[in-house]
Amino acid sequence: MTMQITRLRVEQLRRFRAPLELSGFTPGLNILAGPNEAGKSTLVRAIRAAFFERHKSSMVDDLRPWDEGSGAAPRVEIDFVLAGQPHHLVKSFLGKKRCVLAIGTRQLEGAEAEDHLAQLFGYAYSPKGASKTEHQGIPGLLWVEQGSGQELDVRHAREHLHDALHGQGEAAGALAATGGDALLERLRKDRAELLTGTGKPTGEHKQAIDTVAQHQAEIAALDAQIAQYREQVDRLDQLRRAHAADSSQQPWDALEHDLAQARERQAALDASARQLGEDRQRLADLGRTRELLGQRLAAFRQQEDDLARRQAALDQAETAVQTADAAAALSRHTAEAALAQAHTTQLQAQAAQQQALRDSLQQQRAQAQADAARAAQALQRAEAAHAELARQRAQAAALQPIAPRQLQQLRTLVQAREQAALRHQAVATRLAWQLPPGQGLQLDAQPLQGEGELLLTAPALLRLPGGGELRITPGGQDLADLARADQQASHQLQQALAALGLADLADAEARLAACSAAQAAVQLAEQALAIVAPQGLDTLHTACAQVQARIQAADAALARLPAAPQDARPAAEAAAADKAAQQALAIARDAHAQAQAQQAAAASRRDAARAELQAAQARLAAPERSAQQDTAQQQLLQTQAEHQALDARVAQTAASLQSARPDIVAQDIARLARSIAQLRASHQQRHEQILVLQSALQQAGAQGLEEQRAARDGELQRAWRRQHELQRRAAALDLLCERLQARRQATLARLQAPLAQRLQHYLPLLLPGASVQIDEQLAPALLTRPRSTGAAESGAVDALSFGAREQLGLISRFAYADLLQQAGRPTLLILDDALVHSDSDRLASMKRVLFDAAQRHQVLLFTCHRALWRDMGVAVRALDSPGG
Repeated sequence: MTMQITRLRVEQLRRFRAPLELSGFTPGLNILAGPNEAGKSTLVRAIRAAFFERHKSSMVDDLRPWDEGSGAAPRVEIDFVLAGQPHHLVKSFLGKKRCVLAIGTRQLEGAEAEDHLAQLFGYAYSPKGASKTEHQGIPGLLWVEQGSGQELDVRHAREHLHDALHGQGEAAGALAATGGDALLERLRKDRAELLTGTGKPTGEHKQAIDTVAQHQAEIAALDAQIAQYREQVDRLDQLRRAHAADSSQQPWDALEHDLAQARERQAALDASARQLGEDRQRLADLGRTRELLGQRLAAFRQQEDDLARRQAALDQAETAVQTADAAAALSRHTAEAALAQAHTTQLQAQAAQQQALRDSLQQQRAQAQADAARAAQALQRAEAAHAELARQRAQAAALQPIAPRQLQQLRTLVQAREQAALRHQAVATRLAWQLPPGQGLQLDAQPLQGEGELLLTAPALLRLPGGGELRITPGGQDLADLARADQQASHQLQQALAALGLADLADAEARLAACSAAQAAVQLAEQALAIVAPQGLDTLHTACAQVQARIQAADAALARLPAAPQDARPAAEAAAADKAAQQALAIARDAHAQAQAQQAAAASRRDAARAELQAAQARLAAPERSAQQDTAQQQLLQTQAEHQALDARVAQTAASLQSARPDIVAQDIARLARSIAQLRASHQQRHEQILVLQSALQQAGAQGLEEQRAARDGELQRAWRRQHELQRRAAALDLLCERLQARRQATLARLQAPLAQRLQHYLPLLLPGASVQIDEQLAPALLTRPRSTGAAESGAVDALSFGAREQLGLISRFAYADLLQQAGRPTLLILDDALVHSDSDRLASMKRVLFDAAQRHQVLLFTCHRALWRDMGVAVRALDSPGG
């Protein structure tokens, strides 16, 4: 079915306070261009509101003109042709709520007109509040809002698409549509109560299986208890016979006799081991004593060898002293010669320095004379800048100043007065009326007729037709308080203005601007003075005086200098010669000091060697040294003899202990002790087991295990029957869901074929060689396209870039529109700032797609990039003047 909008008119809608009318729309592509804020999205919103919003809705405040009061009545008029028949839709909101649809000579009003449009175009109205995406059906799919071209949600239009693809009332189409989804979902829900998604039991089915397993476990436990009872009877007889045999034989007595003998052998071995340890300790002490005595005898021999070394060291030190004395005498003569040469060069350097000072003073005098001339010029410029600053300050002082803080206080008082007035009006009672022609009311002395609205800020009397009165008291005590607050705010503002001698806030801002300009001029003059005299005029006067003082000081210094000698050397040459002589003198003095230090060190080493030789001679001559050496030699011989005898005894004792195996004896003791304890414990444990088994058998006999097993077996049979019943129901539901799903997939495949065909009509224009797979929601899901290597690659559409998803989204909408048109449904495509994220190549391809779709459908394209759409073969309409 062909649909074409021919005229669009809006009034009092957002920024379009004055009427704006657009006409002359063509059946195909219509491009409306304008810069940002020109009103393109406002026109799209107007079209959507005309179809999607109820005229009586109170949730369309976004349509109200900006900064407009509550009396605004946004109005939209749309003329369109559908199946060759003209339609005229008029809808107004908020202040004047009205909806009229004229179809040829037929006219529908109010909700009847709105319901007719919803049924015709395939959408629904929100039961409460503003229209949402889930209510907007086919137009919500085909009308693309700004920034949403990449989002393709087909769920809310799927019913209408199914009808268009398969025809009204056909069962297969119903199965693939939302009704089929509901049936399959209900069956899946019933199946989910018995089986999980993987086919495992759940819910009551699992509980039945668990009940069977529980009864089986209980019966198994009872069987185990019965078998255990019988085993315990046999076990009790065996324990009684074993306990009686142990009580009569006492098998632990023989082991206790063997344990006593083993402990006696262990005590004897322990005594031998202790003696062996003492002998080994004594043997170690004798070894250390022998080592100390050997060290002492070696020390005596070392003293004799040390005497010879001390004598050789003294002879070497005497030779070193003689060599150091000769070197010190030579360095002293060299230093005296260097000192004489340094004195001569120093006198020559002083004369050269005086000449250099004379030249420097003459240069300083010339520089001071040049500085004096520059200082005089700077002082002259500074005095002129100082005079200009005084003049600007005088002009600024003549103005009556106002501080920014005072201006801000005035702004605060103005704002407080406006807010008080707004609060006063907001609390006032709003009286709105709508009367039939010929009827009227009287409010105090004012007649009320037709329709209108008033704000009551004071008590009023409303007289009704035929007698009767209504007294309206707006706001109560709050309104009076707000009125007083409004008057007080106005009074405070007037007082503040009078105190400053101002008429209004604009006068204050003008005075502040004048004061600021004067202050800026003063600051500029101050900056000019700071540039020529950054430290003030006094500093410049002082600088001039200082320059004159420098000239006089240079003249005095030149007068004090002696006359220049005739044979003076150049300053650099004299300084170099003096520096070389001073360096030679320093080297000679260092060499002499080093020779003296070496002389003193050699004498010190000689004295130390002589003292060490004398000490060594005294040690060898001591009378007790010979006796100490003989005593040490004798003690060493005795220690060696005792060490040999004790070493032989230790070896014999160790061999005897090793052959006796003390570790085996200790193991025998441990083994016999554990065996005795184990035999006694086993005898006692057997007695305790007999008592426990007797008690357990008595208790088990009283429980009636056979009767319990029979009862559990009956419960198990009932649980088995319930489990089989639920298992059959679960299998039936599983099979039914599987068959319905297979049938639904087959039906969806038949429904997807025409849509896939239309997509493939457009897709090669954008992506040559590509194909797209459609999901159950009739939306593109998987894109397959060739690579540069020739191989194919596939990926989810949701994983594509923003621009690519927007391009596929528009292609899909064109395919939906083709199918809807073939099914006799009205189509209209609205694109608000679409394809702004496409590169130049993709945009060129999408222009071909758009041009092809416009051959079958009317397309309204709103854009802020006018130059991009000049090659579409249609005129680009400008929206540069939104108010016109």
